[in-house]
Amino acid sequence: MTTPGTTATDAEDTAAGLALAEALQAVARLHDDAMATIAQLAETGDAPAEPLRVVRLAERPSVGQRTEAAAA
Repeated sequence: MTTPGTTATDAEDTAAGLALAEALQAVARLHDDAMATIAQLAETGDAPAEPLRVVRLAERPSVGQRTEAAAA
């Protein structure tokens, strides 16, 4: 650590530079992991866990209304 009016030694500069570089690499890795997770969720977030069968309106059983129920 330096105080105003003094200069850091080469060892301090090197240690601080290495620590900063390692910290920036760690942040970059976290960012890349987060972006990959977000991309995966964007692709599959709305997808059901299991495949679904889509039933078309024409395939649904028809429901008839009884005349007694219609009069009520």
